[in-house]
Amino acid sequence: MQNTRLFPPLSLYIHFPWCIQKCPYCDFNSHALTEELPEDRYITALLNDLAQDLAQFQGTRIIQSIFMGGGTPSLFSAQQLDRLLIALQQQLTFAEDIEITLEANPSTFESDKFVAYRAIGINRLSIGIQSFNDEHLQRLGRIHSAQDAIRAVNIAKQAGFDNFNLDLMFGLPDSCEQDSLRDVQQAMELQPSHISFYQLTLEPNTYFHKYPPALPGDDAIFNEQLACQKLLAEHGYQQYEISAYAQQGKQCRHNINYWS
Repeated sequence: MQNTRLFPPLSLYIHFPWCIQKCPYCDFNSHALTEELPEDRYITALLNDLAQDLAQFQGTRIIQSIFMGGGTPSLFSAQQLDRLLIALQQQLTFAEDIEITLEANPSTFESDKFVAYRAIGINRLSIGIQSFNDEHLQRLGRIHSAQDAIRAVNIAKQAGFDNFNLDLMFGLPDSCEQDSLRDVQQAMELQPSHISFYQLTLEPNTYFHKYPPALPGDDAIFNEQLACQKLLAEHGYQQYEISAYAQQGKQCRHNINYWS
């Protein structure tokens, strides 16, 4: 009898572990860039790693989504990412409507670079804004300003990205409910298809865990979350997992695959 077991969609996550500067709250595998970015060597290493996996795990499942995260993948040139995607497509089968997401920080946005990203097949961005308040951004160790963030979104739109996420954080040091409401309102005015809205947590092995900043109380943070969730829902951003809110039909397929 034919095996009728249904498999979940297959997604590919690719990690880029370099940042311009390490944020004090970040517990991901990321490192401040202290020398020239080893683009060519790293892409070669990724492809060698994939070849070893494919030799061990044979299969014919179609890749539904690719997520390039970090770190800051947008430090890499479009030329090297094109080399990566071409090599992946030679070894894997891509869905015709594959979702390919690139994480990007506002400090790395250049018009020509993002036009090139769109041309090589990247069709979704996740932009790490965190806040539109310059004082909060400084406390979070971010190297961009609120104006940099707005400029980055405009560059993304001009480059042809109509599907993009904006990351926002709440429960920040010396913040209040109105601060987060203003952040959410500013984000929505930029018309993203998706907003990630998540609470700052003090993770082990981070600077903030070792030297914790003064955060709002739990009740204040919860009320802040409820108020912002209400505002998001009123503007058509429906929550579909813990920290993800999307317009109708714009849920991140990569997220959904993890969640499912």
